[in-house]
Amino acid sequence: MRLKRFTAALLSAACLLSLSACGNTAASSAASAPAEEAAEPAATAETPTASADFVPSLPTDTAATLEIAGFMGNYEALDQVMNAFNEIYPNVTFTYDHNSIHMLSDYMTNNAGVDIIMTADQNINRPDLPEDYVGDRCLDLSQEGINLSAINADALAACTTDGKLLRIPVAMNPCGIVVNETLLKNEGLSVPTNYDEFMTVLAALKEKGYTPIQGSEQHVYGELMIDMAMDTLCADDTLLPALQAGDERAADAMLPVFEKLGAILDGGYTDYELNSTFGSDNYDSTIMAFFEGDMPFYVCTAECFSGMKKRESKSEAYSAAPFDYEFLYAPLGENGVYAYTEPWYGFSINKDCDEKELAVEFLRFMTCTDQIEKMASIKGMPAVNDGAADERYPGIKNIANVEASYAADGSIPGTVWGAFAAVCKDYGAGVYTTPEEAAKAFAEACKA
Repeated sequence: MRLKRFTAALLSAACLLSLSACGNTAASSAASAPAEEAAEPAATAETPTASADFVPSLPTDTAATLEIAGFMGNYEALDQVMNAFNEIYPNVTFTYDHNSIHMLSDYMTNNAGVDIIMTADQNINRPDLPEDYVGDRCLDLSQEGINLSAINADALAACTTDGKLLRIPVAMNPCGIVVNETLLKNEGLSVPTNYDEFMTVLAALKEKGYTPIQGSEQHVYGELMIDMAMDTLCADDTLLPALQAGDERAADAMLPVFEKLGAILDGGYTDYELNSTFGSDNYDSTIMAFFEGDMPFYVCTAECFSGMKKRESKSEAYSAAPFDYEFLYAPLGENGVYAYTEPWYGFSINKDCDEKELAVEFLRFMTCTDQIEKMASIKGMPAVNDGAADERYPGIKNIANVEASYAADGSIPGTVWGAFAAVCKDYGAGVYTTPEEAAKAFAEACKA
């Protein structure tokens, strides 16, 4: 990469994640969990290599500058792709500005020629959030001759609006739990594989003085239950319309989800006041607390989990007494787990950009299988191609005890996830006292 400019202070860091009910301006998906303004810790550098199966479509002596704006203060994974691209196009330079999900519309207005922008779901699917929405300014990438065969079809569908592919996802972001396997073993317990085993382990841990389930109060309740909730919604095609219509049948169908959350709350297996001590992004402070060694289950997304390896050496407690931990789906099924994943951030092209041909060429390069896997590996998240090894995620790959599975394809809007997270948080805070109240509130919050 011949040139890179960071403008890390470009926009305010005030807009951290806020999960709220349908129709509120802060409704968001799990993909926004960590504070996007925080610099990503540098990953181990790799020697950049150009993709063997990439055939340039422009003269390789093309000299131009691509302007890219993203949510990471230091995006090492993107750096590596840029460097590899420069092996083919040595006269291409890059600028990189650090911006925000929540001010992307203003950013594009003030930087009309920007070529490539990092986007989240609300940036392309939420025209009711004018400070976020830029979907009408993004190029339809399905019409640009980009080979998308390496990318999971559901992930592409989730990035498609009104038949237009507005962003290309660069990683997947499942919700789950990080399990301190060494702690469980030392307490004579096994990693639970279904709901009954989970409740038995939680009870035993509480008896031994632990608060078993922890995480930021903004995230822990919704992200613990979202896999089951999404799988429930996608299992019945009539349920989502009923939910959006405020039909009582929808509340009844979602009741088992809230009953299981209620059982966890009633058992005292998590603590709202303790969870409120962690940062609202559920990231650095929660990770460091987990590394103290006495947190059995940390509820988070893969995006949060991706930051853990880099922080092991920063924890004196972990460095002195390292332990085994693993990312798993929460075992909430009667016979296993509910699996849910959604695309993480993606890249879009400004349809009014200064270097459209070159921007498309860069995304053509980025979507080669080796570049996709490189970006995911360096970031530490599951890749968007189905055959990726994802060595950091053996606990969610090829697992036998999946009771139901759903990969977000855009059919369930992000507003539903936002409403669910808000109601779960309120249930955890004591706003609702029964599963029935919470299920009814969820249906009411999602009424169109």
